[in-house]
Amino acid sequence: MTAVDAVPTDTAFSTRVKSQTQDAHDEAENSPFMGDLLGGKLDRDAYVSLLEQYLHLYRALEATEARFADSPELAGVLDPRLDRVAALEADLADLRTGTAPAAATPATRTYVDRLAALPQDAPERYFAHHYLRYLGDLSGGQVIGRLAARHYDLPAESLRTWRFEGIEKHKPYKDQYRAALDAAPLTEAQRDAFVDEARAGFILAKELFDSLA
Repeated sequence: MTAVDAVPTDTAFSTRVKSQTQDAHDEAENSPFMGDLLGGKLDRDAYVSLLEQYLHLYRALEATEARFADSPELAGVLDPRLDRVAALEADLADLRTGTAPAAATPATRTYVDRLAALPQDAPERYFAHHYLRYLGDLSGGQVIGRLAARHYDLPAESLRTWRFEGIEKHKPYKDQYRAALDAAPLTEAQRDAFVDEARAGFILAKELFDSLA
């Protein structure tokens, strides 16, 4: 850990995660593809392409979750209301023009393969991806939905990907999630692995976005 990355040892773990992954998060968020998409410089097809890649990703994420369903480390955060596959499938059925969904790009396949290869004895690494994806969807994902709808004339009923039925107030839910992360029975080695995996997840997300540019 560099001096820049150092955080006080008594800092809440969720705060440490945010601090130590901020640079990787910013690189993914500021990818040229996402900048152009959210700036209205692309088209509806580009948004659909993003959802197609997300469908591959979330199918892998949610299939992998089943392997860790009994892990005490994840007991406070696993929630079927977070699942995105059905919402993605429904949105794509609305928005695609009768064509078959695109195959995973090589970057998406790399991301999917990493999820599938997570060791059974490393629930903290799956936890990192769960944290990254779902808290991201409840935060920046809401911006994606709003701006895509505005720029590409998307009907409200086709924005299910960004709606979490049963989670009406996002901030209290996210606060509760972070509290569960802070309270999770993770060793210090597991916490280091969580941060490492979260950073890797942000890099993989950026590569997924770059593959669509």
